[in-house]
Amino acid sequence: MLRLLKYDLKRDMFMLLGGGAAIVLLLLAIEIGGRYWSMEADVRFVLTVLTYFFAGGGMLVIVCTSFRKNIGSISRRLLPVHSWTYIASAGLYALLTGICLLVLGIGQLFYYWQSGLWEELKGLGAVNIKGLEWLTPPLIWLGIPFTLLWAVILGLSALFLAITLTESLRVKARSLVGVFLFFAMGSLLSWIENAFFGGRGTQAIPGIRVESQSVMDLRIQGLDAGWAAFVFEAVVVVLCIWLTIKLIDRRVQIK
Repeated sequence: MLRLLKYDLKRDMFMLLGGGAAIVLLLLAIEIGGRYWSMEADVRFVLTVLTYFFAGGGMLVIVCTSFRKNIGSISRRLLPVHSWTYIASAGLYALLTGICLLVLGIGQLFYYWQSGLWEELKGLGAVNIKGLEWLTPPLIWLGIPFTLLWAVILGLSALFLAITLTESLRVKARSLVGVFLFFAMGSLLSWIENAFFGGRGTQAIPGIRVESQSVMDLRIQGLDAGWAAFVFEAVVVVLCIWLTIKLIDRRVQIK
């Protein structure tokens, strides 16, 4: 697993470093440039959060692309490892990049907290966090990363299964088929959670809705879902991983 992860990091090193530098520069441009051009604090906050989510999406694309390449025939010959290590390595890859992004975000939140910007944003109504109202302030900052982490685990397990399934197909536009399969699985999961658990599961990824250029509505679902929904999602994760391993073990037809 570590051997494969080292191979991935070495292959993507320049892309990761370049992307990380671009994210930091963009965040500095929003904060410093926004102050210079007299941009309101709430507008800067919305742009900052959108930057983090787009950065997270970009990192997810890198991880999924790496996973797809690793289960290809070339990588299998170069790196003869057990099938489960492909999933574990890709998951650890996503965890490491996510931790880097999370540390950067926590640092910026600490800056908001110390500078008084957070209270200012709350007073302006620029941010409205829903789904964690029952938590006290210290637990909120623990609850958000935990919920996002669980949503990423659930989403990655479905993504890896969709990628492995599409690599077994002899059709054109397999990427589009993979996207369709992923959203089909997400829709089915959401339907089951709405039907049996009152829609209180994580539903793979927390939803964000930008109401205007200076108001963001962040809905965090999952921590108040109850044990039944959590156990159901855990079963889904295990099932997706098991099916992915079985497909890789059978040496699905790849390229």
